[in-house]
Amino acid sequence: MTKVLIVGAGAVGQVYGHYLQRGGAEVSFFVKEKYKEECEKGFSLYRSRRVGLSAPETFKAELIVTDYADVAAQQWDQVWIAVASTDLRGDWLGLLKDAIGEATLVMLQPDLDDKDYILGFFPAKQVVYGLVNFLSYQTPLPDMPSHHPDFDKKGVAYLLLPMMPAEFSGDPDQLPGVLDALADGRFPVKIQQNVPRIYADRSAMMIPLIALLEVNTWSIERLRNSDMLDTSVDAVREALDVVAAKFHRPLNLTEKYFSAWWLKIGLPFIRWLSPMDVESYLKYQFQKTAGQTRFMLQHFILEGEKEGRNVQSLQALLDRLPMVAGSDMGQDGAPVV
Repeated sequence: MTKVLIVGAGAVGQVYGHYLQRGGAEVSFFVKEKYKEECEKGFSLYRSRRVGLSAPETFKAELIVTDYADVAAQQWDQVWIAVASTDLRGDWLGLLKDAIGEATLVMLQPDLDDKDYILGFFPAKQVVYGLVNFLSYQTPLPDMPSHHPDFDKKGVAYLLLPMMPAEFSGDPDQLPGVLDALADGRFPVKIQQNVPRIYADRSAMMIPLIALLEVNTWSIERLRNSDMLDTSVDAVREALDVVAAKFHRPLNLTEKYFSAWWLKIGLPFIRWLSPMDVESYLKYQFQKTAGQTRFMLQHFILEGEKEGRNVQSLQALLDRLPMVAGSDMGQDGAPVV
């Protein structure tokens, strides 16, 4: 039986934990002490569909551990890092390395420099890189009315994106165990040549638009008519240019022809196709991770300046965002839920 430790029991960690356990893995979570009691009660997940949320899918972890001595007391096969990029920074990764020994480390973070940061603590042969291919969020969303049929469904809702299997890359000796553990739980997976690059591409296209959405009070209609829409599109192009330079590869056709016109056409379809209130979801999700949005914009700017690239629109977009706690370039401490 594969023994898996998931660092962080938020919405992403719970979804992966559920499918890993469903495939036969023994799943435990590493969280702060203040979250232990709640996590020990177990988790309720709901599959999101156009007709509403499914019946609850419940599971309980094998263990909830809260300190490095407890982690070191077990022999782990895989350790999954399911925290935000901002929470990745700090001294705790070195402590984790000492506690888990040679267990496969699965990282899921999207920032441009996350891979390099992880490799400052762990050897490349120990690391597998994963790309999150689903949406997950606490339910009910804050804006959901009390008369909604899903209002009483409390836990984590998730949506597996169609025709988008979870993509993983990494050491060929470590990769099969990770893929098999998820696939055994009927979670769609795919081997990818370079997940950090793919993640960086998608982040370059998404993060400037999330920043503009925040500037426009989380309204898609206001975003479409924003006086900063062209600036945001230029920021996307600048971020893509930074990624292309960092990973030494040309832009693909979608990236080359990305424009404000395509954005205006496509955004209403996203709202129509989504089974949840997409604006409420984006507001809830990215208010919670506002520090990460700023953190990633800062990294695109710093990397672009280092490469001698134009980052004027990225900087203009960052300047329009209000500062939030936790948006500095790193923080110390233990992992968080």
